[in-house]
Order: sequence, then structure tokens, then C-alpha cells
Amino acid sequence: MTTKRFWGPANPDRRSVGRRSVDFYAIEVANGGRYLRRITNLSRTGLLMEDRMNTQQPGAIMELELPRPDAVPVRLKAEVVRVTSGGHVALRALGGKRFHGLGGSVEL
Repeated sequence: MTTKRFWGPANPDRRSVGRRSVDFYAIEVANGGRYLRRITNLSRTGLLMEDRMNTQQPGAIMELELPRPDAVPVRLKAEVVRVTSGGHVALRALGGKRFHGLGGSVEL
């Protein structure tokens, strides 16, 4: 049986706001290069990114450019809060930034 209920204490790094499934690419800016990163999940202050090579470490800071429809891309720094063995990286936006206006017709 599969359940989505948590039976233990809440993890302090876990997002407590609603999430939306998304499928778009962000650009990671690192060491003078630009790398496409697939985003699969989004909330107001965090996102879930695919990283099949498992190159990220918790606590690392990433600089991202996120596209917005008909607007200038959002550029922000985010902290890696969790890395899974399945190749996903959970990120939290730093500096009070929010992912406002992303997700097309769905306002987050």
C-alpha cells in the first residue's frame, strides 16, 4: 500500500507550501558556462531539478535563470537542500526570492 501521509516528525528542510508539477528548462550559470537543467516540480520558494549525474551536494549554492512567459527571465541564487539517489535535487530560493509568474497560465 502506498500512502502520502508522513508518520514521523517533519523535516525542517521540507517545503510546507503547495507544489505544482511542471516541465521546463532552467539555465544554471556556473564557472562561466551555461547549462540546461530540467525542472519537474515548483512551489513559491523551492523547486525540484533533475541531475542524473548526481554532481550537486547539500549546502551548495547555484545561480539559475528561470524563464517567464512574455517577460525577462528570473535570475536568482538557490541552495541545494536535498539530493536523492534517483537523480533529483531539491533547491530553496535565497534572499527572499519567489518564483512568481512561472508556470504559464497557472499562477504560483
